[in-house]
Amino acid sequence: MKIKRILSATLAAAMLTCYYALTACAAKPAAPTAADFEVQPGEYRYQDGDGFFVETEKGNYRLEPLLDFLVRFAEPGSHDFYVLCNKPDCGHGNANCNAYAGFALGYFNQHLYGVQDNGTDFVLVRMNMDGTGHTEIARLPEQNALDGRKQLGGSYFFDNGYLIYLAMPISSGDPDYAMAIYKIQLETGEITRLFQEDIPVHTDWPSVGVSISNGYLYFPMFNGETGSVTYAEGNLETGRIERVFEDWDEMSSQIVNLDGVLHYFRAGVGLCEYDKATNQESVKFPMDVYCAEVSYTKDYIFMRTSDSKEFTQRTLWALDRDYQLLGKVEQERIGLYFPFLEYTTANAIYFSADGGTITHYIDPHHLDRLELIQLVDPTARSHG
Repeated sequence: MKIKRILSATLAAAMLTCYYALTACAAKPAAPTAADFEVQPGEYRYQDGDGFFVETEKGNYRLEPLLDFLVRFAEPGSHDFYVLCNKPDCGHGNANCNAYAGFALGYFNQHLYGVQDNGTDFVLVRMNMDGTGHTEIARLPEQNALDGRKQLGGSYFFDNGYLIYLAMPISSGDPDYAMAIYKIQLETGEITRLFQEDIPVHTDWPSVGVSISNGYLYFPMFNGETGSVTYAEGNLETGRIERVFEDWDEMSSQIVNLDGVLHYFRAGVGLCEYDKATNQESVKFPMDVYCAEVSYTKDYIFMRTSDSKEFTQRTLWALDRDYQLLGKVEQERIGLYFPFLEYTTANAIYFSADGGTITHYIDPHHLDRLELIQLVDPTARSHG
């Protein structure tokens, strides 16, 4: 395994250089247009660290795993999401509903995909774009403990015609337990285990910090014995881990791979880029904050930060890809929580009030204001 470590010896100098470069720029960046976000015909786009939302040329599909496991659909340019079911008299209350997808949502070649519990196994299911025609494609691998117990479930991500499944490990009676990762071909159901030779023993399932981009899976490796955390870059085609970042802070963001350059927030440092060709890290936007949730588009960056581990304050930022500040606003609570940054799409930046169901959005054409707009509740409506 080729191991590369992110070095931080030159971070202080890089931070000062970037700071003066940023503050010296006086020109105000242009506001984005719809063309900066649009999904072109034949294309589709997932959120980098999420298996619950997919943007297609036909519209946006989102899953509500914390609410009812149903798919909701909005036409291009609309914020009105409807339950993806046109069954007469369907109450949308169980797995017989056309919109039922289960625990994950994917798209490939004019079909939607979900992960469901059929009572004995977790299964990969394909359905038509209108929610009809549910077909079981494959049973997901199960984890078996030495004492005979069976474990199902984990994390699910979709990428380029595959379901990527991070299975929860079972440690009972097994001194060499480790997380298992699989890729499942969406059209054939063929199952391949990934990174088996590279994942150390005692590696626990990561509940946060996982992302997929540009053919790579990025995920933290938590050692259940020592408590240490490293961050891995796994090649989804070869099934091997190519790089391990050993000095990774849990408050750092997930990694996004854009054309061979890794983009992320490093806790206590700021927004960084890591060039895989030169193995060099550069600090692009210094920030002395505790943590940040970051979403990258091809032209813009959105993030939500907290200044301390008490999370008593939240700030929303919008930058262009040259790291010029477009807008910044202190968030106000919605009920008990500050709004969670959920999805970045062609015509909206979506937020939730509870870390699940989206309730508000920001118009990406007015990033200088970053004004939250409340969505009309569409939960009872069906797409006929």
